[in-house]
Amino acid sequence: MMRRRIAVGALLLLLLVVAGCGTEPISSNSENQATSPQITGEESMLLVLEPIAPEEAHEQEDSVTESEISTQSEEAEPVATASEDSCILYLSRNFGREILDSQQVKVNSAGSLMDYMRGEWLVKTGYGGAFVQGINGLESTNSSGQRFDWFFYVNGVAAPVGANQINPSPGHIIWWDYHPWSNGPGQPAIIGCYPQPLKDSGVLILATQRWMELARQCREAMGASGIRSVEIADLIQNIPLLERPTTPVMVIGAWTELEEYSYFQEWNESYRRNGSSVHFTSNGVELLAVDGKIKRVLGEGTGVIVASGKGLGDNNPLWLVAGFDDQGVKEAARILCSHPEELRWKYGLAVQGGQIIALPAD
Repeated sequence: MMRRRIAVGALLLLLLVVAGCGTEPISSNSENQATSPQITGEESMLLVLEPIAPEEAHEQEDSVTESEISTQSEEAEPVATASEDSCILYLSRNFGREILDSQQVKVNSAGSLMDYMRGEWLVKTGYGGAFVQGINGLESTNSSGQRFDWFFYVNGVAAPVGANQINPSPGHIIWWDYHPWSNGPGQPAIIGCYPQPLKDSGVLILATQRWMELARQCREAMGASGIRSVEIADLIQNIPLLERPTTPVMVIGAWTELEEYSYFQEWNESYRRNGSSVHFTSNGVELLAVDGKIKRVLGEGTGVIVASGKGLGDNNPLWLVAGFDDQGVKEAARILCSHPEELRWKYGLAVQGGQIIALPAD
């Protein structure tokens, strides 16, 4: 009997020891799970915040007025480039401020722009069917003394003929915008189809020696955007090329330098006719409305990215990445190199302190 009691007591003691040792690993495992970087509340919060932080920084850095972003913030961002066998048809109004539609259409060798448009939208034509007068019920009209019409650009260049005479190629971007007529000849070239027309035709960057490093940075950035041919040359030695360019030309520089040359003096003096919607003065950069009237004047730190041509169908437009001062040049170049999406569906833009203003000004 005594032996049995001793055996039972030993067995109970052993069970108590084992049970006591077993509680520690369970507690330890619970602590390890709580401190695991895969499940802590802190790490979960970082996973949520990481994609938000860059957008908040971008809003602070590149903020624009509510009227300029309200439509785009409500709409999905349209595609920027077409596939190898298609072109993009894009509809907007008020110089790109209001998105209406965007379609990617497969291209065939026999199709005209008018054919593709009729396949996507309800199109009303005039003048023997050559010119578009209405799309999806939005028609040419006179309102409050202004004439409103549809205008279109092929790769950022104003078309010189009607839609029935245009045969889009794969990769082309055709942008239709409904807006009032300007008091001048209109806008022969715009920046909103970037990287076109530079992607297809290449571009020559002209800059003075002090801006050569910036020009090289722009060349690298444009290459990343699909522009395969980007050459750089000294502006001073190549001013005559601006009169008869054989390729699109991008000029980078501060207005204090550019105004020394008669070409840019004449270009600036014709601000009501060159379609850029900007006018450089000693006090700042005047931003013009579609009627040619001054809407705003921006001073130090103002940069612009605008395009200009010598008439409809000018496939070798001038692109100006310029500033009222050095800081303005850097601001404009930063948008081109780091935020090229900001060019999309704008006729031109001005920037100051990270704030982007679409042109023509409203």
